[in-house]
Amino acid sequence: MAESTHVINGSSGVGTAVMDTAQRAADRLPDAVAGVQTAATGTQRWLDGMPDDGLVIGSSFSLGMGVALFLSGSSRLFVIAALVPAAAMLLTIAGRNRASKPLLKK
Repeated sequence: MAESTHVINGSSGVGTAVMDTAQRAADRLPDAVAGVQTAATGTQRWLDGMPDDGLVIGSSFSLGMGVALFLSGSSRLFVIAALVPAAAMLLTIAGRNRASKPLLKK
């Protein structure tokens, strides 16, 4: 009975290992976020430099891959991974169209 209480209270070392791992992950989180922000900024610059035709072709391909993966019963993670580039390209096209056409005409 004393042994089971000892394990339940977390003093078996497993709880300590989990807490240490969580602390290391939390310490690395700011660097990971900074890396993602840098990659996203670079990707957006690259998309801004692409012609509209290239964005339409790329988004069409990505949407087609996402639909094909969905219909084939692939994992949701793969479907989402295929659709994310399409969303980024379509948002870039929409941003260009919005910037070139003012909302209010004078």
